[in-house]
Formats: sequence, C-alpha cells, structure tokens
Amino acid sequence: MQRYFIDKECIDHDCIYIDAYNHKHMQRVMRYHDGDDVICLYDGHTYIYQIIDIDKGILKKKEEIYENHELDVDITLIYSLPKNDKFEFVLQKSTELGVNRIVPLLSKRSIIKTDAKTFSKKYERYHKILKEASEQSYRNHIPELSSLIYLDEIPQYLSDINLVAYEEDAKQGKHHSFYEAIHSHYHSMTIIVGPEGGFEQAEIDKMKDMGIISCSLGKRILRSETAPLYMLSVVGYSRELK
Repeated sequence: MQRYFIDKECIDHDCIYIDAYNHKHMQRVMRYHDGDDVICLYDGHTYIYQIIDIDKGILKKKEEIYENHELDVDITLIYSLPKNDKFEFVLQKSTELGVNRIVPLLSKRSIIKTDAKTFSKKYERYHKILKEASEQSYRNHIPELSSLIYLDEIPQYLSDINLVAYEEDAKQGKHHSFYEAIHSHYHSMTIIVGPEGGFEQAEIDKMKDMGIISCSLGKRILRSETAPLYMLSVVGYSRELK
C-alpha cells in the first residue's frame, strides 16, 4: 500500500483533501480509483484511508495502524556541504538509514560557495527528497533539515555520543573510538563528517574542545558522501540486527 505524509492543513476531521502533489501522484503514477486504500501519516501516527473521490482528491479515514520503523536512538548528522548533487544523495540515503536530523555545515574546505540565505532557497527541493525517501523506506517521520550552520554553532546539536570522522585517525591505525562509542549506553548520537578535502586540523582541535571524539572508519579512506552512510549503517546494524 502506498504511503503519503500529509500536511495538517489537508485534514478535516476524518477526511483528507489531498494536496496537489500527492493528488497527482495518486492519479497519474499509482492510477488509483475510488475505493482504493492508501496509508497516510501525520502527527507521528499512521492511518489507512480510503479514496472516496479520486477526481477531487478526497480520502476518508478507516483505521489507525500501529507500527514503528524508526531506530531506537536519535541520530543527528552534521554534514559539511559537498559539491553539487552529493548532498541530495546523502539526504536520500541517510533518510533510508534512519537519521533523525540533518544539519548542513559550511567548513573551511567546503568547495561549494553559499550562505544561509542561498541555501534556504533549495529547502523545498530538499524537503521533497526527504519526504519521498521517508515514504519509500517506511519511515514514521520525515527527518528534520536544519538551516546552514558554521563550526561555532555545532554545540547546539550535540548528543549523548558525539563523533567526527577523521581520516588522520585511520592513517595512524586508531580504529577503536567508533567501536567503543556504538557499544556504549546512549540514547542519542551526533555524527560529523567533513567535505571532500576533510576538516583542517584547527577545526578538529576546536571540535575536540567541544567534547567531540575523533574516530577512524576503518583501514580505508572513504569519500565524504560514503562516510556518513557507513556510520549510519554500522549504528543501525548494532541496534537492530545484533
């Protein structure tokens, strides 16, 4: 059954008057008809709705269903902006892997040149990517996408465990920090990953002063778009498939 995240303004008691985007998807992509059922999600709840009038986009609630497809820990990804569409790729895949919050970071070696105002103009496109990835992967919630931040603003997004992927740790054979972190007791974790050129040593030192632990991700050096997905996969495995 197809899943749709619903905006509150579309809800009127037991009926939903579907928005134009989802309406188009139901008609032209899924080719639904009156009487067909879909799953609708809002306010953290999941419901089965029946299509009453596909032409007008009217749905009526049938029943609530109880499910949980979320990780049992709150994961924040602070990701230093990479080039072009790599950010969109990470948005999509990290959503599939269970991230709760994505915080774009502008660091010294970020190749892309932008600012908070310019970044915000792409928010609608980014939110669409998060929404579609959440629906595809059976998420109960759409991850939060924060506004663009700088290094000094990182502390407001810290968690029980805070890790920054640092390639120099890998080169020096320091592979224990990530392992120890994921096997400790925690309810939330913040993962920080740098851009294509990595973080400067001064940035790493500043993050360490914030209480953030630098860690290796193994013997190989991963691309900036691979590192967060590797970390999320390892955390997911340790929490759900142990």
